[in-house]
Amino acid sequence: MRNPSGRSPAGCTLIGILAMLAAPADAVRCVTPTCQCEALKVVYSDLQISDIHTGFPGTEVDCCKLSDVRCNDAGGITDLKLRGGTSTPSGVIPLEALKGLVELYRLDLGKDSSSSISGTIPASLATVGNLRDLTLTAKRLSGTLPAELLGADAKGRLEELKVTGRISGTVPTSYCESPSPKHGESKEYGQLQELELGDNEHLSGTLAWSCFTQQYLEELRLDSTALSGTLPQFVDLPRIEEVDLSETKLSGTVPGRLCGKPGADPSPLQLLKLSRIKDLSGTMPEQCFKLANLKELNLKRTRVAGTLPRDMDLRRIEVIDFSNSGLSGTISDGLRRSKSLRFLELSRAGVSGTVPSFLNSLSLDGPGASCRLVDDTHSGNFQCPLPMDVPSCTRIYGQVIDCEYDYASPPPPPPRGFDGLDDLSPGMVALLLLFCLSGAGAAVHLVRRSLAPRKSIAEAAAMALEMQVGDIKVVK
Repeated sequence: MRNPSGRSPAGCTLIGILAMLAAPADAVRCVTPTCQCEALKVVYSDLQISDIHTGFPGTEVDCCKLSDVRCNDAGGITDLKLRGGTSTPSGVIPLEALKGLVELYRLDLGKDSSSSISGTIPASLATVGNLRDLTLTAKRLSGTLPAELLGADAKGRLEELKVTGRISGTVPTSYCESPSPKHGESKEYGQLQELELGDNEHLSGTLAWSCFTQQYLEELRLDSTALSGTLPQFVDLPRIEEVDLSETKLSGTVPGRLCGKPGADPSPLQLLKLSRIKDLSGTMPEQCFKLANLKELNLKRTRVAGTLPRDMDLRRIEVIDFSNSGLSGTISDGLRRSKSLRFLELSRAGVSGTVPSFLNSLSLDGPGASCRLVDDTHSGNFQCPLPMDVPSCTRIYGQVIDCEYDYASPPPPPPRGFDGLDDLSPGMVALLLLFCLSGAGAAVHLVRRSLAPRKSIAEAAAMALEMQVGDIKVVK
């Protein structure tokens, strides 16, 4: 039963919990809520954090009332997610103190990517409590990924792993080896569902092909890493919802089965980001343009080619970025159904034809929306006239795209600065003198800006004199 006062019963004082943590691992069984609260105090102290609302661990409070803690009905601590309720954590991961949270299910020490935790990841971290979801987002976190965190031989049963920092080495092959369910366990228990290792620029090597055949995997994020190798064509990810492989060193072509298996139920894929993979080429599979659940499709700065299908069906799409890619064709009439589209980027791609007026009926003019068809104030490959009822798509840098601009011709040279009367023809100088001297008859001083005398000034003066416009004095 939970102790609302937060006071420690006999045998579970702070000294007692420290003694328990020093005991062998199998002896650490902090089963009461109050005992787990004492263990949490040690965790907070080791991470040098405190609750900004209550001052915990410096004050006695019910741990289940802390803003970054969640408990089950019996008062056991199940979630510890450091968010806005604490100061910034620092130091190393307090493994021994965490072992006192024997019912812990979810652990997030990332502090919204502002964590100052350093050191390496303990290999036995996955054995803490009943841990299923682990997030470690810290710029100073280093070392390699312990093979013991995930897979068939893992010490725990992690299902979701998110790690960002200065992690190096490779992704252990074991991470994509499905563990066999133990007696009484469901098939999904302990199966990998989310693997997010993005923003680890020193993470390299190749990814095991088995990572693309995970039956329960829902998210795969490996962006901004040095991972390399060829994308496998045999992909079997029936539950995949988010794939982000952008800014990696991967190569090959986009696997068609990444967008669903032929004859299977509609793919649940919602995000497909493959941008800035310079060695990604080939033709974009047509089924990737017919994903009813897709919200973002990004092929920016790739060599992926192919023609946009006229029957494109991306009815829930919000972001499309094909800029600097090899895609061609016209803006599909199928986008008419994409009422949530708020970002459309087609500049420097091969898309051409008529800009459809139905773009005006989408969400491209709302807050945070963007529509960019070209990268300069000319119409690029699109036909004129451009529909003025789609202002967000027919303006760039605040200017209306010039349909009369001849894209094939070189732009005119920029105007030079005026260099005195010598930049004008003699006739123009004479007309200028007529304008200035009409009715005045005053002397005009033509001041030379160059040292060497030029004939044009003398010619202009002679012409003016012949027209009897007045006294002229040429000053060299």
